[in-house]
Amino acid sequence: MKKEKTTSQLSSYFENSGLPAAIMGNIKKDGSMEWRAFGPSVWGGSDTINENNIFRIYSMTKAITSVAALQLVEKGLIGLDDPLNSILPEMTAVPILNENGELVKSTQPITLRHLLTHTSGFGYTFFSERLIKYDASDSRLDKMRRLFEPGKDFKYGISTDWLGRVVEKISGQNLEAYVRKHISGPLNMSHTWFNVPDELKENIVSYGIKSSVGYNALPDRIPQKLTDVFNGGQGLFSSAKDYATFLLCLMNNGKYDGGQILKPKTVTELFKNQLPEHVTLKLDAVKEHPWVTDSGDFPDTRDKFSFAFGIEANPNEKVRPQGTAYWAGLANSYYSLDNTNGVAIVYFTQFLPFNDKETYDFYRLYEKEVYAEIEK
Repeated sequence: MKKEKTTSQLSSYFENSGLPAAIMGNIKKDGSMEWRAFGPSVWGGSDTINENNIFRIYSMTKAITSVAALQLVEKGLIGLDDPLNSILPEMTAVPILNENGELVKSTQPITLRHLLTHTSGFGYTFFSERLIKYDASDSRLDKMRRLFEPGKDFKYGISTDWLGRVVEKISGQNLEAYVRKHISGPLNMSHTWFNVPDELKENIVSYGIKSSVGYNALPDRIPQKLTDVFNGGQGLFSSAKDYATFLLCLMNNGKYDGGQILKPKTVTELFKNQLPEHVTLKLDAVKEHPWVTDSGDFPDTRDKFSFAFGIEANPNEKVRPQGTAYWAGLANSYYSLDNTNGVAIVYFTQFLPFNDKETYDFYRLYEKEVYAEIEK
């Protein structure tokens, strides 16, 4: 059952902010949902954004791709620690760019575990000064250099894009077809696509850039060309309701009405730290990069990382319980999944740069309200 209500504190925050629009909601373990909507779906429009509007979810794609890969593990088609040399030789042949700016050959194999936990050595240019200084002109996966040997450290980046390639190679399907057949289709996530169908394109919201003078919408709100490159780390479009449905399934141990997308034992592993003991969670945004900022507080470097998302581990966290899963998308969308209280939270805005303080604080304000209701 869908519930809606307004909150004066949230309304006041939005009205006093410069944010063009935001949709946020929470879903309980029984499937009940509540939504808060602020601003129009198309900036400057007269409608009110809603939970069925479609967003570019960027890195929120990663959890879905991780589930896809773990489904293949459950089927016995690949092991977490199997070397990927024969499956993706073009990936394992990528050299390491060391701290001296030299390209050296890796001596260790990359495994599925390394890709799932971002310990493969691959990064993003906007989280690595070394990669930017080397060459940021070619974004093809096999041209993006590694930063260290597998298992040595955590570096957030294109590991999940490579993970999507593994899914495609093993399944014999492109990632769009695989996700539709095995995840979004079974869960009735009808607004979740790499290529949004024509009949849904008007649901796509504005997205743009925040600058010192305000928010500027980019002209390509609705993509004009189909993509045939399905990036498992950042390529999906989805809605707040669809993503809440995905989180609900994980909250219910992988079960949905009609089946399981993952076994309960596998889902349990998704809520455990999977990083080696010596490795910590950090992003290290490049200063003055147009895509990211450090004005917000995401993530907490005292937290951990599983096979799909961050895991709350800061003993001083005052809102969400220890063990809560959470992550985000590049255009300032956020989510959390709390098994202790049986609640998931989704929050969507749609602009760069990432980790903007004003919108992140709005998300956290909403999160506090949800937990205040739970305490009652």
